[in-house]
Amino acid sequence: MKTRKLFSCLATGLLLCAGLTSCHRVTPNAGTEAVLIHKPYFFGKEGVDPTPVETGSEWVWFSTENVYVSMVPQKYDENLEDVTSNDNTLLDFNTQIQLQVIDNKSPLLIELYGSDWYTNVIQETYRNTVRSYISRYNPFDLMSNREVLDSINLMVKKDMVNHIAALSKERELPIRVVNVIVGRAIPNGPQKEEMDRTAAANQAKRTEESRREMLVAREAAERQRAIADKAYQKELGLSTDQFIQLRAWEIIEKKEGANIDVLVGSGGTASMWNVRR
Repeated sequence: MKTRKLFSCLATGLLLCAGLTSCHRVTPNAGTEAVLIHKPYFFGKEGVDPTPVETGSEWVWFSTENVYVSMVPQKYDENLEDVTSNDNTLLDFNTQIQLQVIDNKSPLLIELYGSDWYTNVIQETYRNTVRSYISRYNPFDLMSNREVLDSINLMVKKDMVNHIAALSKERELPIRVVNVIVGRAIPNGPQKEEMDRTAAANQAKRTEESRREMLVAREAAERQRAIADKAYQKELGLSTDQFIQLRAWEIIEKKEGANIDVLVGSGGTASMWNVRR
């Protein structure tokens, strides 16, 4: 009798240990759903459990796999290189699409499209759509016109919403497009060097034009000054030499505290005066 009870206790302990070692706990965090994929060893239904595990924890069989799916909007960055503008200029872009899985639909998403659903059904279409719209605009607008970039964002978002809707007609794709962001164009290496050379040439041209304008303005000012001096000389009734002497004394008067050498003369003779105030 005692032996029978002992064996019963041992069997119960073994079953308890086997049960504990054959289970593991699934613990999704806030904003996350756990999708259970049942793979029973001997009996039971195999496949994706249609009911996700939400915040908290749940014990499942050791053979059951789980996939954690974030339910908050996720950002997927796509860096596009050598995208062609409407004049065949090659440009680089940093872009981003933000997607969100619909609540309680994570099991359906994993069952129909797998855990790599973004790579499988979104990524390539998104990249091609962005490239298509970029090719309609010139490099200047793509690098500096915010209205053009905003327009591209809206058009790409609309096309991606339509893409998801089209896929969902055959097999529901339970995600929604939150936002699309196409950054300003970035010239690639060779293009940047060419733009730098062009910018340097344009700057040199502007500098030369500015210098020429200054010389023209100076010439015009000197001509006007000469006309004014001639009129002043005529009004005073002075000869050329007398007018020059007058101007010399005006300079002396203005240069307070300076030593000034003034050359004064007429009729072929000249005298050098050193004037100190």
